[in-house]
Formats: sequence, structure tokens, C-alpha cells
Amino acid sequence: MRRGAERTGLLAALDRRYAAAPRSVRGHLRTLFAIHDVDDMISLDTPWWTYGAVSAVEEHLASLGGKARVFEYGSGASTIWLAGRAGEVWSVEHHAGFAQIMRAAFERSGVQDTVHLLEVPAVETAQPRTRSGRRGEDSVDYTDYAHAIEQAGGTFDLVVVDGRARVACLEAAIPFLAPGGIVVFDDAQRPRYRAGLEGCGLPVRRVWGWVPSLPYPRETALVGPAPRS
Repeated sequence: MRRGAERTGLLAALDRRYAAAPRSVRGHLRTLFAIHDVDDMISLDTPWWTYGAVSAVEEHLASLGGKARVFEYGSGASTIWLAGRAGEVWSVEHHAGFAQIMRAAFERSGVQDTVHLLEVPAVETAQPRTRSGRRGEDSVDYTDYAHAIEQAGGTFDLVVVDGRARVACLEAAIPFLAPGGIVVFDDAQRPRYRAGLEGCGLPVRRVWGWVPSLPYPRETALVGPAPRS
């Protein structure tokens, strides 16, 4: 489909529309050609959250004058998007192969001095303490991954939870939220996340809507802000 769109000039027309109005209907149609294509998502300069959540995070980062500290569970196109709007980004990745892909993408995008990528693999064990909840991962422990935020040190104005073992990551991250900080919790519509979000102790705003590169809506939750002293 993409090759056909390129041959007919449709993709070029959608590129122009995306540049003019990225969150319009035609702009969204352009993103459908970027599904599972990290480089294309990077070129579109968009994270993989609901559009409403993206707008809210943009406002939050802009209010901090581009100096926010960000921690992200699960690297990707969003890492580079964040690096262009924050002062410092830490990202943790459990998959060695994808971490290598992202390091090369950071170099190409010129954000290697802004982004610190932690590679923390999951551990195979008969009795995992922190499960992902994904099918086929019953013997995989993500405890070290969830607590990777401790390696970075300090507090964060934004934490993005978009990787494995998301409820455990949320629990580990909340103590490291700076006053006024928020958490972006993606795919919040999944039933296995409901109890963790409802019991996290911070306000939860659920943002339902369309997502770049997908032909159906999803939900991204915004958790916080963390209380100010």
C-alpha cells in the first residue's frame, strides 16, 4: 500500500497535509503508513499516544521552558520527540536488539547528548516477582527494569510508562516525580492496568481518542500532577 501511495503521489500529498495540520483527519491518514516503522514515526515527529495526551504533554513541557527532566519506560519515536522538548531524557529498554536500533536513531537525529539509554533486560526465573502480564512471559521478571529509574537519580517532571510491567513501573516512578510532575500511562484501556491506576494515589485523567499510525482509538492516562510542598 505504501509503495502504491508513493507511486500515485498520494503519500507526498499526505506529507504536505501532515506538515500543515498534523492532527487533522488527513494528517492522521498519513500516520497510518508509519505503523511499526520507527524511522517514519521519527520523521513525523510524534509519539504513539492519543492526540489529546500529546497536546497535554506538549503544554506541560513548554511550561517548563524546555528544561524538563524526563524518564521513559520503553524507548521509540517518542524518545526523540521528548528530546526535542526537554532538557534531559532517560529511557530504559529491555530488548537489546531494539536498544541498538534506537542508539543509531539517536545518533541520526542528533539527540545523543540529551538522551541517556539504559538497557535493563528481564530475568528468566521460575518465581518472578514482577510480571508483565503479557502472554508467554509467565517466567520473566521485570523487577530490575521497573526500578531502573533509581539508576538515573533525582526527580522527574515527566515519566512515560509505555513498556513492560506498567503497573510496577508506575509504582516505582511515583516517588521520583518532581512537584507538579505527571506520568503518561499508555494503553490505559487494558483491564489489567485498571486496579493499579485506580490505586496509585494520584489523580488520573483518561484521554480516549485516535492515535498516530493506528486505525482505531485507544486510551492514554495522565497521572498527577504530583503535589507541591
